[in-house]
Amino acid sequence: MFFRTKQIKGTPLLQLVEAYRNTEGQPRQRVVASLGNATLPAGDARHLAKAVEDQISGQADLLDEALTTETAAWVVQVAQLVKRSKVATKAISGTVIDGVLLDEMETGEGVDLGPQLVAMKAWDALDFTPMLNDLGMNPTAIATAQVMVANRLIEPLSEWALIDWAQRTALPELLDVRLSKTTKDRLYRVSDELLKHRKPIEICLREKTRDLFSLNRSVILYDVTNTHFEGICAKNPKAKHGKNKQKRNDCRQVAVGMAFDENGFPLAHEVFEGNIADTKTLKLILDRLALPEAGLKPVVILDAGFASAKNLALLRELGYSYLINITRGSRKKYADEFAASGFELLPNRAENQQVEVRKITDPEDADSVLVLCRSAQRRLKEAAMISTAEQRFLTDSGRLQARIAKGKLKREALIERAIGALLKKHPKVGRFYKVTHEGGALRVDRDDGRLEAALELCGDYVLKTDHNLDGPELWKLYMTLLRAEEGFSALKGSLGLRPNFHQLEGRVDGHIFISILAYHLLCWIGHRLTQSGDVRDWQTIRRLLRTHNLATTYLPLTDGRVIKVRKPGRPDAEQALVYQRLGIDWKRACPARKFVMK
Repeated sequence: MFFRTKQIKGTPLLQLVEAYRNTEGQPRQRVVASLGNATLPAGDARHLAKAVEDQISGQADLLDEALTTETAAWVVQVAQLVKRSKVATKAISGTVIDGVLLDEMETGEGVDLGPQLVAMKAWDALDFTPMLNDLGMNPTAIATAQVMVANRLIEPLSEWALIDWAQRTALPELLDVRLSKTTKDRLYRVSDELLKHRKPIEICLREKTRDLFSLNRSVILYDVTNTHFEGICAKNPKAKHGKNKQKRNDCRQVAVGMAFDENGFPLAHEVFEGNIADTKTLKLILDRLALPEAGLKPVVILDAGFASAKNLALLRELGYSYLINITRGSRKKYADEFAASGFELLPNRAENQQVEVRKITDPEDADSVLVLCRSAQRRLKEAAMISTAEQRFLTDSGRLQARIAKGKLKREALIERAIGALLKKHPKVGRFYKVTHEGGALRVDRDDGRLEAALELCGDYVLKTDHNLDGPELWKLYMTLLRAEEGFSALKGSLGLRPNFHQLEGRVDGHIFISILAYHLLCWIGHRLTQSGDVRDWQTIRRLLRTHNLATTYLPLTDGRVIKVRKPGRPDAEQALVYQRLGIDWKRACPARKFVMK
């Protein structure tokens, strides 16, 4: 080590310097300590530097012989300054810029931020907080509800797992709410409180989205889905065995009826018993929607499961128009009309997606018209379904035949029972076959004429309406019902409607309601992105934003202090574009915070 004096803007600066060799073996120098404008005591500078170095390394015995008392005190003071600030050890390990030890910088405490910012923006845009505040929920409950709904939008988890998830996101800091394992019951209480205010919440959201996006709500889409449970749900009176869309007929389930507008925004929902007929659910949903506004006659679009005379009469009585699929039982009824000419081919469709429509008067209802539709794509799909079902039927009938041939099934009554079970298991194609047992062998005969007649009607369906539009326009209007299917697909897929592990009725209904609130956020996000020309789905956007995090940077200084900076990382160009399209100011939403530690 040695001392040197530098001139900095005309002011002398005394430095203690050390010579060393870098990793390439080249000689270099580095500053061990800056002593400001101090002056060296009288004596040999090299001898003084050696004395300071001995003090730093612990060789203090040399001071008594070589230095005066005043000079020795100066040497000890310099050595202690170096030790106290730890410059001697820290400066050796890397570069110092403006007093910051760059090689000692660290980044930690990183948490997810990007998807959470989008969820918060959607929540604020729909005025959730003021709405819940007006309903009497306290700020802590509102913040907890926001965490629960955001979780269902971003990464659906159980209440127990949600607590760990929240701690690894920016939500607790942004919302000033803390969740721990001891607060699990708080989640249930918040779910109960949200469910208690379900009707006014849905009314407020219905009006907010209408005003926010200038929606006229001239179309109402309605459909029913179901969600099953792994447990028996003995304490839930709505949990019943019924026809399950996921083929889980072994599990109890509840049915969820939901109304959407033509843009896919949810309007109202209701949870029904799992074995309820679709036709019995419509009246309650219409009551929830209230009567149409003056001068407005919305058209209610329904699938074939709701085609009953009672429902049509109800729609007319309440002032709604209707467009309903009456295909069940109508293909044979209107077979001659389908065979006739006069169908209109929809323009600008690929050959394998062609659709033909024909509008006719309803011979049984003077107030309605029928739209006969023939879809090439649907024809191929239905024919393939029949073919697949037929292969399964033949496989099962072959197994039954083998059992009889091997003598494993001998009694005539048992054989007849097995034949009945076979036909019941395959209703789609069992009607085309006659299965008999003669002379100890199973005989399976196909009615080719009946099967060919059914194949001829594949892809044909019938719509009934009192709406005054031409055939192609009515078909396009009916196709908006796909928005309801897309909504259910999102609820049951990315928004965590399934699986539902709750057993109590209130817990089940609360779980469903939170998923629907998350769907409100999803609809707002999708609508805003679509308006800006971005057609990517939420899964893509969520995956893109997950790399934008909130983290803490630690800046150690040469004086022993550490500056702690908590701030978001800089989003890349694609992330910044998404924020811009959604109107998110990420700096303002999550401002930087600075702390100084010793």
